[in-house]
Amino acid sequence: MSTEENVKLKKYKELIEIIAKVEYQKFSRSHLIELPELINIGTHALYILFKTNKPEAYNNTYLSTAIKWAIRNEVRRRYKWYSLKNKVEDEFDEEQEVEIRAEVYKNILSIDELQDGEVPVQIKAKDKTPEESVEFGELREGILEAIKKLPPREKELIEYKFFKEKKLREIADEFNISQSRISRIIQTGLDRVKKDLAKQGII
Repeated sequence: MSTEENVKLKKYKELIEIIAKVEYQKFSRSHLIELPELINIGTHALYILFKTNKPEAYNNTYLSTAIKWAIRNEVRRRYKWYSLKNKVEDEFDEEQEVEIRAEVYKNILSIDELQDGEVPVQIKAKDKTPEESVEFGELREGILEAIKKLPPREKELIEYKFFKEKKLREIADEFNISQSRISRIIQTGLDRVKKDLAKQGII
């Protein structure tokens, strides 16, 4: 990397770190990936982007989405559900397993949405095979279908956590239910989703 390229990237150091920290919070408790790795992924994404066009060609919203997309894609690539499902029971306790499962589901559900948005094609992963693309597509549809079948309360709380990015405290305030109760309901819902995916033959 040239000195000029380093100078360009330094201007966006704060932006990269902010996005990386936000994404890191989703996985930090499970120790799936470390913050410095996410920062490096975000930096590399902009490095590739700036090789094609000058930084001035992009606004911060565009760059933020590019960084987020690159980080989520890499996390998804490294921690595929079909490998995690064989490991979590040995390496994590039940609560951590549910947490990891939830974050992997959220990751899979969100990545396609980012891909469909205004995202630079230059940073799309080239190491994902067509078979992997099909498998993740099937898993995403399977998760969405399983969530639709949940009892109303489980479905509603999972949607608040998954799609509205609400924290347990915020959900508790809105529904007037304790955080521990909400956590148990979500856990039960995720267990149902996992069983449904197994019935579908997806996992």
